[in-house]
Amino acid sequence: MNIYKIVKKIDKPAEIYFVQGHSSTIELSDEKIESIEDASIEGLGLRIIDRGGLGFGYTSDIGLVDRTIEEASLNARYATRDKYNLLPQKAPSYPRVNIYDKDLKKVSLKEKIEKIKKASRAALEYDRRIRKVYKAAYHDTIYRVNILNSEGLEVSYSGTSCSISLMAIAQERRESQSGSEFDIQRFYEKLKIEEVGRRAAQKALSLLGAKKVKTQRLSVLLDPLVGSSFVGLIASALSAEAVQRKRSLFRARLDKRVGAQELNIIDDGTLKEGLGSAPCDDEGVPTSRKTLIEKGMLRGYLYNTYTATKEKKESTGNGMRGSFKSLPGIGATNLFISPGRKSKEELIRKMRRGLYVTEALGMHTADSISGDFSVGVNGLWIEKGEISYPVCGVIMSGNLMEFLNSIEGIGKDLRFVGNIGSPSLYLREIMLSGE
Repeated sequence: MNIYKIVKKIDKPAEIYFVQGHSSTIELSDEKIESIEDASIEGLGLRIIDRGGLGFGYTSDIGLVDRTIEEASLNARYATRDKYNLLPQKAPSYPRVNIYDKDLKKVSLKEKIEKIKKASRAALEYDRRIRKVYKAAYHDTIYRVNILNSEGLEVSYSGTSCSISLMAIAQERRESQSGSEFDIQRFYEKLKIEEVGRRAAQKALSLLGAKKVKTQRLSVLLDPLVGSSFVGLIASALSAEAVQRKRSLFRARLDKRVGAQELNIIDDGTLKEGLGSAPCDDEGVPTSRKTLIEKGMLRGYLYNTYTATKEKKESTGNGMRGSFKSLPGIGATNLFISPGRKSKEELIRKMRRGLYVTEALGMHTADSISGDFSVGVNGLWIEKGEISYPVCGVIMSGNLMEFLNSIEGIGKDLRFVGNIGSPSLYLREIMLSGE
């Protein structure tokens, strides 16, 4: 059945979210193939609004769409009436984004396997103390999204992504340490294959001979990957839904200071080759670039159509779905801390005494509502602006508001973990619990 005819069969406000895609995953251990998986996906999510009642249904079999229409219609008929349940209007235009690699589907399985082996060899050849590559993996996805509704909205686009990841094991005497690294790109040819292997080796080696440190408050420098973990926590607090439900630490803080003067946080769905970039969100609303925190001042939240309607605002293009099986909630596109001008090395030289945090463990235990966090960290001890020795088994704790206001320096080395990014962050007086 032509999906463009489905909406016309429904006599109430309705929306179709239709996705098709294919993904492949290859895992190697000790350069031997451990698993190869190929998966295809096709599914349709349907929203129907009946006098303010919202009904939803989905199917992975387009041949059963009539049953899905019946299900969604029934749900809408008996759902609680809510005047804010509306569908977005047709947009006059959409931004152009570069997110589709037309050559990815031409890459052979053999070539993908060779890429993983090349990354593994780069790790093993980096240093004789790298004894093993525990696991190396490659993953790619090709997909197409179609969104249309009874308001005349109709948009479609295609995208790709590919990634490689690796864990290296370093051994010296009786000690063993691991280091993980990855790279994710929209375009296959841009994957940093050998760099992933070398960086994983460097991380594992850097922790050999790690020591404990005493409990104290001191300056820390966060690696971009660690900084990204904290930006991920901040993302949920920037959701208009969390604010409206009084479950955000940024509630009632609009146009007030929430961070250091140097801090700027941006959400940009049009970012070149960004993993969260697309011409529109999952409701068909155009994406855009928004400054949410400007020079430490909170300037805005992320909205989907529902939360925007409640406040008589426009959606910011942040209506996001987990899949065709779910309704659009609120999510970031490409959310990141704007980079500064200093290199990581310059920030390290600035530290008289402190810890360069290269890994954070247990970030999922942080409370995004109160902002409290207590996470395990590993890193490198800094003394008089120079790296002295590796450190492990330390707990870093505090509050996100304290965290944002303690920023004294921001690096120029912005890096993304998926659609969340951060440069190196220099923080003053953070609590570290050790021996």
